[in-house]
Amino acid sequence: MRKLKICLMLAIVLVFSSALAASVTYEGGAEDFVFLPGSAYSDTDLFEGFKGVLPGDTIRQTIRVQNDSGAPVRIYLRADPVNPEDADFLNQLRLTVTAGSKEIFDAAACVQDGLAENTLLGSFRQGGGTSLTVNLEVPIDLGNEYMGRVGTVPWVFLTEEIAADESPETGDWFRPALWCGAAALLLGCIALLLMWRWRMERS
Repeated sequence: MRKLKICLMLAIVLVFSSALAASVTYEGGAEDFVFLPGSAYSDTDLFEGFKGVLPGDTIRQTIRVQNDSGAPVRIYLRADPVNPEDADFLNQLRLTVTAGSKEIFDAAACVQDGLAENTLLGSFRQGGGTSLTVNLEVPIDLGNEYMGRVGTVPWVFLTEEIAADESPETGDWFRPALWCGAAALLLGCIALLLMWRWRMERS
C-alpha cells in the first residue's frame, strides 16, 4: 500500500472563519495524493475552515475523496495517535466523520475510535469517489487557557490497486456511460411529452 500522512489542524483564536471545501485526490505515480486547500500550518491541511473557531461553535466541512489515477483502487483512511502534547487540548473537541452515509468516527479529537485501523472508504474507478463529512464541536465552556492553541490530528490515506479480474467490494463507482444514457432517456421522455402536448393543443 502507498500512504501519505496528512494533518488536520485545529486552532482556537478570536476570529471566526467559515468552512471551506476540501479535496483528497489520488493521482497515482509520483504524485500519489494531492490535498487541497492546505494552510500556513501544513501543505496537506484539509481543514482551513476549522481555524478561528470560538467556544460553542459547531462547524461542518466536506472533503471530496477521488481517484484520478486511471486505475481502479481501494482507498482507506486511518487516524494515527496524536502528539501527547496536543492530547489535553484535542480532548476538549469532538469530531464526527461520515463517509457517504456511514458514520466512521464519533469521539473526542484526541482518540482514534473507529479509525484506529485502516478503514475502507470505497472502491473507485477513474473519476469515482466519495465525500467525507466532518463535524467539529467546540464546547461552550472551553477555557481561556486554550486560546491560540493548535492541535494536530494525523490522518493517513492509503490506496490498494484492484486487479483487473477482481470484483469490486464496495464504493461509489463512476459510470459515465450509465449516467449519459439516463440523461438521454430523460431528455427523450421530455421531448415526447412536449410533442404530445403540442399535438393535443392543435387538435
